[in-house]
Amino acid sequence: MPRHPLGTGNVLPVPPFNLEEVRFWLHIMEEHALFIKNGLPFDKPDLIEEATAFEREFKALRVRAEKISGEKKFTELIADSINSVKEFIRYKQLLLGLSMTNQLGSALPPLFFDHIIREAEYFLAILEKFRAGKKLAVVKALEADFWLRIMEEHTNFIDSRLDPSERSLLAVVRDYETEFDNLSQQSRDYVSFFEHKPMDLPAFDRFLQDSRAATVRLRDFKQAAYDMIEKDRMLSTIPAMMADHFRREADHFLLVLAMMEKGVVKVEKDVAAFKNNQIAALSTMEEELCDELPDSFVFPEREPQVDEPIDDMELDYTPSSQREELPDSDVSPISPKWENVEDNEAELVAIEDNVKTQEPDEVAITANVVEPEKVMLPPKPSAKPEKRKQGKYKWGGNWPRQLGKIK
Repeated sequence: MPRHPLGTGNVLPVPPFNLEEVRFWLHIMEEHALFIKNGLPFDKPDLIEEATAFEREFKALRVRAEKISGEKKFTELIADSINSVKEFIRYKQLLLGLSMTNQLGSALPPLFFDHIIREAEYFLAILEKFRAGKKLAVVKALEADFWLRIMEEHTNFIDSRLDPSERSLLAVVRDYETEFDNLSQQSRDYVSFFEHKPMDLPAFDRFLQDSRAATVRLRDFKQAAYDMIEKDRMLSTIPAMMADHFRREADHFLLVLAMMEKGVVKVEKDVAAFKNNQIAALSTMEEELCDELPDSFVFPEREPQVDEPIDDMELDYTPSSQREELPDSDVSPISPKWENVEDNEAELVAIEDNVKTQEPDEVAITANVVEPEKVMLPPKPSAKPEKRKQGKYKWGGNWPRQLGKIK
């Protein structure tokens, strides 16, 4: 969630809100790489190697972030993080394309890759603001729209990885799916409302309160799920780290809501103008990423071969260890001006402590679930996608991190 520097003064330390944000997202990126690495099939060694390299890269950046106290080092960290996140987005887009065309064979569905791409783009927008030294602001409707969709998809992922025998837990999760699907759609309605008529609206404030209450309950459920996984009291394919990852993102959303409510960050009302700025920034990023690769995936015409094994595919890459180093970015200095930094640090700690101790209005999950209400799901379509022939394919163009060929 974007922070903005406050106060004036001649001393220029790193604003604690900005640094906390970078640390949080670097940790999230590191775990994304770990989840990808663990979810890829064993017959994709180059893709696994690349995920491992990203995991090491973001871990190193996070270690640097933990030790930073000066503006110069912070500026260098921002520049390096921008380069790494851009490469990571390209890698995730590659995996999304493979997954959508049934060529990956991963335990991770396409929605997972789309989910983590959106989070990386969100982080990249924050880093670009820090690099430009601009004051960061938020639009409440857009923040709610982004985070509620993230929360909704977390419930989808949990549902898909619970063992079918966990009927009571599945009923609880599906209740959350329904609740957050409704909240997410309602948030998009408010974004549309405010694009046409920016204004203060008490109904929207009530909606944010409803979202906060629902997120507190979901956060506590995620914590309960993590505890059960750690103690082998839940049957699922959810790694404990992933459950904790989901819980921390819910905590961060609650922190965002608290900071907006307390006026810690600047709040904008003009959704249309803010959204246009975001679209322009993403368009610039896409032009940089696709300068030499206008289409993410280019398939040449297939040779007239039938039943060609998928193992014979070739990836037109060179090993990541042989890639050229990226040139240093031209980074403009950040000029945050603070006074009474200790007071701001104390304020941030107080807000985080308050978020962590928030109690839900109702108990999210108990040790004994008695006859939970059944949620009827719509029948899945029976139509099967048309099978296509398997054959060789190559990826054209250059992208920042090139992979080696599969032998």
